[in-house]
Amino acid sequence: MRRRLPPMDQIEAFIEAARGPSFRAAAERCALSPSAFSRRIQAFCAFFPAALFERGKNGVVLTDAGRTCLAELEPAYLALRRAAASVAGDDLPEGRVTLSLSHSLAVGWLIPRLDSFRALHPRLELHLMTRRDASALGDGGADLGICFTDIDLSRFAFERLFDIVAAPVASPQIAADLAKSGDALAGAPLLSVRYPPDFWDVWSARTGRNESLVPAARFDILHAMYESASHGLGIALGSSPTVWPHLDSGRLVRLPLPAARLPGSYRLATAPARRRRRSVDTVWRWLRTEARKTPELSTGTNRDEDRIAHV
Repeated sequence: MRRRLPPMDQIEAFIEAARGPSFRAAAERCALSPSAFSRRIQAFCAFFPAALFERGKNGVVLTDAGRTCLAELEPAYLALRRAAASVAGDDLPEGRVTLSLSHSLAVGWLIPRLDSFRALHPRLELHLMTRRDASALGDGGADLGICFTDIDLSRFAFERLFDIVAAPVASPQIAADLAKSGDALAGAPLLSVRYPPDFWDVWSARTGRNESLVPAARFDILHAMYESASHGLGIALGSSPTVWPHLDSGRLVRLPLPAARLPGSYRLATAPARRRRRSVDTVWRWLRTEARKTPELSTGTNRDEDRIAHV
């Protein structure tokens, strides 16, 4: 008599294959060779009368029947794993979660926090993918994404992670030279990013300066702008959360000018089905906690006031 259910190792292979972005990547997560993984997938698919996968323009993807199968099997599979871990006295989340975010946010905010994540969740691997858009979420290459407001997340479950507050910053030497001039923005070029292109003008309007501020140089990523400013090449509009490593190290300092809340925010997103996975939910909650612990730049005029305002 034919078995009514596929073996657990085949169910695991199917779920990993459904996560994408390729069968080869799924085989690596299962610690299998591509050929062994393919055999497990073929054996699993043989249990079902309809095709579960089809080849699309971006590779192999789930069919409607495959998506139905995933929606039914994945919650039960994860529940069984949780139950087994609980009985064994080991209820720690495990697995691999891929997070997509911009290069600047990865370098300026997330990476300095990874040691604390590993200490809390030693069996949960957090892999980073540096993309600004939501393409990795859409094609299954990432489980979670942190995207700016301009990215369309209507297909995903998302929540606001943190707002953007910005203030002029410069190297200590530039700051000291400007303090002698009497005008904190006089005598040094302004640095900006290519997108959004008008943050200096927005900052000027929202702080009551009300003058057009034209950057002398624009950079593709925030981190390059901060590095240039720290080497004395100009004044940058530093924004929380990404500017904090440079302020904390003393490579950049606040100028005696106010901060302003800028349009837009960073949002945390995932596909609704993946939000239910325990490992994804664990990372989601950790990111939310870390975001709430991250200070914004205060409306004060120096770094000490910023720290005092958020103790």
